[in-house]
Amino acid sequence: MILPREHETPFNKAPLIRAVTALLMVISILSAITRLVTRMATAGNLKLDDILVGASTIMAIAQSIAVIIQGANGLGKMQGLSADQVSSILKAQYTSDVLFILTLLLAKISATRTIWGMAPRKRRGLLWATEGMIGAWALSSIAASFFQCSIPEPWDYVKGQCFNRYAFWVYVDALNIITDLAITSILVDMFIHLKTSVAKKTLVIGVFGCRTFIIPPIICHMYYYKAAADSNNPMFDMWPPTIITQVILCLSVMATCIPYLKPFLDSLESGQMIAGDLRGASSKGSNSRSRSGPSGYASASAHTSRPRDKSARGIMSVADMASNASYRRQNYEMMDMGKSRDRGNKATVTAASEPAGSWDRHSQTSQTVLVEQSWKVDVHREHGGTTGA
Repeated sequence: MILPREHETPFNKAPLIRAVTALLMVISILSAITRLVTRMATAGNLKLDDILVGASTIMAIAQSIAVIIQGANGLGKMQGLSADQVSSILKAQYTSDVLFILTLLLAKISATRTIWGMAPRKRRGLLWATEGMIGAWALSSIAASFFQCSIPEPWDYVKGQCFNRYAFWVYVDALNIITDLAITSILVDMFIHLKTSVAKKTLVIGVFGCRTFIIPPIICHMYYYKAAADSNNPMFDMWPPTIITQVILCLSVMATCIPYLKPFLDSLESGQMIAGDLRGASSKGSNSRSRSGPSGYASASAHTSRPRDKSARGIMSVADMASNASYRRQNYEMMDMGKSRDRGNKATVTAASEPAGSWDRHSQTSQTVLVEQSWKVDVHREHGGTTGA
């Protein structure tokens, strides 16, 4: 349906509702697409938290369409609404309320599932408790929303008999804030103990803690909904809480997608992720050199590196990345040749170097790998008691 061109005025906020809702819906869609494409490009598959983000975005789209229908039927107009228009607004509002809570539920569970992949076992109990609280809040809110007014028209809060709808939304908003704070506090508690620089720690906490930006709009929603609930013309005065609801919805979807945006990945790629790649490459190259010798006289292996699992996750565990940041160099140690499978052969390797560097060669905690140009190697072999030099 093509609507006639309207301009926002002090007495007609319907065009503003439609425009803001459409804009925020597009932002939510782009955020979700960015996350999903980034995950597919880096990991090659989608995990449960990604699927939940996709589902929450679909719910957000459906909810936004319901709000646009409200604006198309005259929500935000001071006067001039027919009975059919009011009925359409109330039905669309009834639907959008349920979809709003479903979107928040899926977005929050996606966030907890993302944390689950990087959380130590001792914190997973907190995640289970948080998810239980989120589920109980969402189910109770949806059930109450279904029966907010008397049957057979539970959506008609203008003429029907309803419970205190302001108290209902205070409950929804208050638990929304509490669950967001619970998710953020778990993240901060995890990341604040990372052994990395303050700058890196602040970056990680800031990116994953951006969920707290949802709290101010939620508080504003409680304030403006009170004014709309007490109004004699709710079809007009409902426009501020309606727009604020769309802001909350958009921020909730974005909060689950921001850690996957490319600028954040680029900053990690320039630091910790490259450090991890270099460690893996050094370990692999060192092991290759140890196997390339004709008799296996010597071998070196990286002590702390592990190969990256391409399908494990789109971005590395933040805990692993931050802890790896303090290990930019490798410590190499020689294998104990006495434990070799070939007990008949023994090799002694002697390094000749300048005296100035001898202290570092014997250090067990040095973070510097010395490459010396000249080596003197004396090999002694023993075969059945015969020694050759």
